[in-house]
Amino acid sequence: MIRCAECKGNLKCGRKECPLLKKFSFLKSFDIREGELEKPTPPSVFVGRIGYPKVFVGPLIALNPENPEYLDSPWKWSGKVDDVIALRMSLLRGMKTMSVDSAKNPDRFLTNIQEMTASIKPVDLSTEVGRVVRKEVFDDTVQPMGMSARIKALELAENPKIPRRVENLYYDDLSAANAVRYLFDHGFSTYYLQKILSIGMLGYQSRRRIVPTRWSITAIHDILGEQIKREIAEFESLDEVLLFSYEHFGNHFEIIISPGDYSFQLIEIWMRKSFWSPDNVWIGSDSESLARKRGYSPLSGGYYAARLPVLEYLRKIRRKGRILVIREITPEYYAPLGVWVVEEGVRKAMNNPVRFDSFPSAVEVACKRIKTPYNFWKDRIVRSFQVSLENFL
Repeated sequence: MIRCAECKGNLKCGRKECPLLKKFSFLKSFDIREGELEKPTPPSVFVGRIGYPKVFVGPLIALNPENPEYLDSPWKWSGKVDDVIALRMSLLRGMKTMSVDSAKNPDRFLTNIQEMTASIKPVDLSTEVGRVVRKEVFDDTVQPMGMSARIKALELAENPKIPRRVENLYYDDLSAANAVRYLFDHGFSTYYLQKILSIGMLGYQSRRRIVPTRWSITAIHDILGEQIKREIAEFESLDEVLLFSYEHFGNHFEIIISPGDYSFQLIEIWMRKSFWSPDNVWIGSDSESLARKRGYSPLSGGYYAARLPVLEYLRKIRRKGRILVIREITPEYYAPLGVWVVEEGVRKAMNNPVRFDSFPSAVEVACKRIKTPYNFWKDRIVRSFQVSLENFL
């Protein structure tokens, strides 16, 4: 039987609806009616995956226009799960059915969507809203979103502020992977890259496609992760063990990097009464070496989101090592907020290393902060780490 922590709302269990996600149907919606709507976008866009290669495409529109940029800036968010839900429920998800191949020759609607998405400042929109669907979106990969509405027409009410580098790449004929790395190395965030990849602005022009938002998030994490891990493989190994720790939104992270050739492992511990594991503790793990990771991780997008910030850190200090990330999810995480929780949690953890002479010493300190007993998850640690733990055990 598929457990909820493995399925994470993807209906692998065979149900038509996820009973855990359905409980959010009570959330209060904004009063939106059919007709003209003039509101800003943070900017942000959402591309669905149901019906692929015909998918819903549209802007996220701020119904509460005060500080719209903050609504789509997860690296700035703090507080509790409730705060993020309240924030994101004020976004209306516009929908228009389009073929994913539309990006090869975009019409006026898609061109407007691309221009507003590429803007680094909020953009005022003039839209004609059709049928309103009062159904919110909760997903383990994407951020929560409020109700949706069919978009009959959309125009930009002001000129978007598009960076020159992005504009040049749009008209260039460069692979998506190379374009992503170029922009990332010039300071563009993963969140920005996810959006412009999703709306079909990157890649060889003859091959461009609209990419569902869920897929584009993992694609950016994977593209960058695979590139950076090959880069750090040429660096010297760490000569000490580093331990990092951070907690937010009911997610606790312990990251241990020890000397050796590159490897990565994520252990996920869903405590009893956490969102995807209401009845018992669920523990999963996945790992890799330097070779390109094959297949999609059983831990879903969180695996790739956890890997990237650690690789960024190793590239910054020009060292390689063996990486162990332990993510413990507590009952405080009562609703899925998206993999940004993992990406930002790990990234913020990387600011304050504690140094040790041995891997077992670092594990001993980490265990004091992890609520789940060590005996529950110690067998999940891959063999390369287990050798170092033999004296500790």
